Amino acid sequence: MPANRDANAPTRDYVDAPAARQESCCDELASAMRPALHSAPPVPESMTAHLARLRLAFPAFSFSIRPGWRGLAFEAWREAATGGLYAVITNDARELWRELEQC
Repeated sequence: MPANRDANAPTRDYVDAPAARQESCCDELASAMRPALHSAPPVPESMTAHLARLRLAFPAFSFSIRPGWRGLAFEAWREAATGGLYAVITNDARELWRELEQC
């Protein structure tokens, strides 16, 4: 028995309460986020139209629309590492056009 415990106190198993609470909170957070991570919102037609125009204008890049932290986001990337810009991820189509035009 540890020296700092009262010999007359009932014995029980002690659990590191902060660590147990932290693990429990993380499990709850993961459970709450799981449906959001696996279910993507529908892609608006405006984003699909931008995607089609981007594919025509920049054939060296591949494009997709994927869920991100702040909603749907455009992704553009080059398969071959030719130097320069490799990838852009943004939810703003104008920003994507600007970045691709500059490279």
